[in-house]
Amino acid sequence: MTAAWAMVRHRFASFAGTFVAVFLGVAVVAGSAALHLSSRPQAPARYDEAPVLITPPDPGTGDDRDRQSWTAEQAAALSTRLGELEGVTAAVPDPWFYVQRVEGGRPVGDPQTALQDGHAWSSATLGSYRLTGGRAPSAPGEVVLGTASPAGTPPSQTTAGGTRAWTPGGEPKTGNTTGPTSESPARRTTFGQQAGPGRATASGTVEVLTSAGPEEWRVTGTVDGPGFYVSDREAARRASGVRVLGLTVTGDPQRVADAARAVVGAAGVVRSGAERDALEPNAVTRIRWIGAQLLIALVMLGAFATVFVVSSTCALSAAQRRRELGLLRAVGATPGQVRRMMYGETALIALVAGLLGAPAGMVAAPLLADPMVRTGLEPAGFTVTWQPAAFAGAVVLGLFVALAGVTAAARRASRISPLDALREAAADPRSMTPARWVVGLLCGAAGAALLAAMPSLPLETRSSAGLGAAMLLLSSAALLSPVLIVPLVRVVARPWRSTATGMLVREGTLTGVRRVASTAAPVLATVGLTVLLAGTVATIEVATGIDETARYPAGNVLVPDGTPGLSAAAVTAQGAEPELTTRVLISRGDRTSGMSVTGRGDALILDRISAAQLGARGGDTVTIRFADGVEAKLQVAGVEDESSVPRSLVRQHDPDALTGMLVLTKEAVAVPGARSVPIHEFVMAEIDEEGQLIDLFLLALIGLTAGYTAIAVGNTLLMATAARRSEFRALRLAGAGTGQVLRVVTVEALLTVGVGAILGGLVAVVSLAGVRAAVEDEIGRDITLVVPWGATAAVTVLCAGLAVIATAFPVLKTAPANS
Repeated sequence: MTAAWAMVRHRFASFAGTFVAVFLGVAVVAGSAALHLSSRPQAPARYDEAPVLITPPDPGTGDDRDRQSWTAEQAAALSTRLGELEGVTAAVPDPWFYVQRVEGGRPVGDPQTALQDGHAWSSATLGSYRLTGGRAPSAPGEVVLGTASPAGTPPSQTTAGGTRAWTPGGEPKTGNTTGPTSESPARRTTFGQQAGPGRATASGTVEVLTSAGPEEWRVTGTVDGPGFYVSDREAARRASGVRVLGLTVTGDPQRVADAARAVVGAAGVVRSGAERDALEPNAVTRIRWIGAQLLIALVMLGAFATVFVVSSTCALSAAQRRRELGLLRAVGATPGQVRRMMYGETALIALVAGLLGAPAGMVAAPLLADPMVRTGLEPAGFTVTWQPAAFAGAVVLGLFVALAGVTAAARRASRISPLDALREAAADPRSMTPARWVVGLLCGAAGAALLAAMPSLPLETRSSAGLGAAMLLLSSAALLSPVLIVPLVRVVARPWRSTATGMLVREGTLTGVRRVASTAAPVLATVGLTVLLAGTVATIEVATGIDETARYPAGNVLVPDGTPGLSAAAVTAQGAEPELTTRVLISRGDRTSGMSVTGRGDALILDRISAAQLGARGGDTVTIRFADGVEAKLQVAGVEDESSVPRSLVRQHDPDALTGMLVLTKEAVAVPGARSVPIHEFVMAEIDEEGQLIDLFLLALIGLTAGYTAIAVGNTLLMATAARRSEFRALRLAGAGTGQVLRVVTVEALLTVGVGAILGGLVAVVSLAGVRAAVEDEIGRDITLVVPWGATAAVTVLCAGLAVIATAFPVLKTAPANS
């Protein structure tokens, strides 16, 4: 370790690439881990005063949307029994329903939030929301408005749901159940901007949109929480069953939870403490999941790129230090001591870089919270907290990753023979080892075989196979780059071979193939990945647009306009029958499957996948559990591409169901919450919405990859050019000025980057053509091959600019004072 420390102190410049790579890698890992660990599920704020929550039993399908519902009668009976427990002050079922405010004829607020914005008046008990003016609702068409806008509320705080114990008639349970009053303890929470209901007073009317259509409600009061509160009877009529029952308690919540489990038994799941966080709304959970995928990808890519940069830097450093390492062997150093010295050097650099990079990442993480919220990668209200595990884990990971990167170089250096090292010429030794030949050829053969076999693969696997083939071909090109570079350099440099600069560049490049390959390889990989990823996404988006448009007849469609779906009134105004979307549980024997179905016609149709899962076919009888918790036995009328159930049953058991989209057969009738658009515009809007998120992922991944490539290119050229100072002095002694030497190294750098970009681009385009062919076969239509020229040019220019700077610096530093 003493020798390693001495080497680091006296040769720190040669470790600069390793230091920067580990510093950035640890910073990325620490920041991403802090963001991820800070983004934990949270129970909705409307349950803040309910430390014990009960949900219906989980059917075990693994999909949160497949949670069962209690019927209104079941929830009322269970709340009555729970309300009698010692320490329970209120047992409150919590039905919710869709309602959205309309201003100026247009719905306002977040459509997904609005799906749970309607509540029973007694529900405010669970959040300790109090009446701030007016009186409670008691009749149909009456509402108490929340003084916080759903539009400005974080999704996990958008509804102040909950109900106290009630009967289907809407009467509160007597005894220890209490409702919110103006004397109830106030709960002050920030709910975002005061818009919509936030400007309401305890009088007048409010226009809203529900699953039935536009309605006008009379405002009877206001409450200091978000949402729309109607009478318990009205909420029971509008909601699709009950999925949560909350308990407000006195004393120890855990003791109450244990007692509740004895009462509930198999009829539900009792949740207390952190278990309550499982009730986070699906929309919020999905947002967190999307953000987590990006953060995980950044961590993995950061770790991989760090290994790549460290390994290439250490390999080049070991090659430049062959004489030095040979001297150590000559004076008695064993191969093990040489390996340990290189491990020690890297460990010291990695430890220092990690201890500096981890705080940098932790400081940067809070600055990314707001941008992640704005881009839909985290829910509103997300904040970053101090995460010691992220700090320590990033430092340790950086150390292990750096040691992994130096392993190959250390083993190769330890095999240097003292006499061979001392006799070695200045020219590069052979750049291809047997192992590199074998692995490179195997990757190339596997990639080519996979592309050749794609026409015979199943349609659904061809796109994935194309991407796999591309990765194999890129790996092969990177491994075989020293062999491919020589003929490519001869071709590219041929026009300038007769000039002095051209001759020097050509011969210098061919002599230093290892140096050129070390620089070209990261450019090859980055340009190839950029073309492949961005081109694949763009090509698939074009194909999706063609395929989706072909599914519908030419013409217009009626689509939601600022709403989560089309109301019944919007559909019937067009003279059509609603095709209601709902979620059901279908059981046959011991098999249960949760699925989205469309309410249309008067028969039960199963899609082929669900039918196979259930082992059902036409004529079989299955049990369906609807959104409101009611079960019914239906006969399977047939098996087709899409599942559907009788429309009348969906409307009866899911009064909150909406229609996703309607194909128009005539001129659209204007209605709130809907608009008519050409079918192609509708399809492309759907694709663009998904594409924005994918583009964000691509930008982050390509940006991080390009950043590490810049480090690799800059560091490799800086080290390699610095080692050629004697060569530059010889050129100046032969009469070349500093400007001429700069031209030589600049052209060399640009040639190296150009060679890497050409190789990467060619491999990626070949692979991209294979992906396009697979997609064409899958959809049965011709599509355009999209090459991302802009992204490719940007990455190439970035690498070229850094390469020129990295090569110019050592030349200028060694220039004579009078030159």
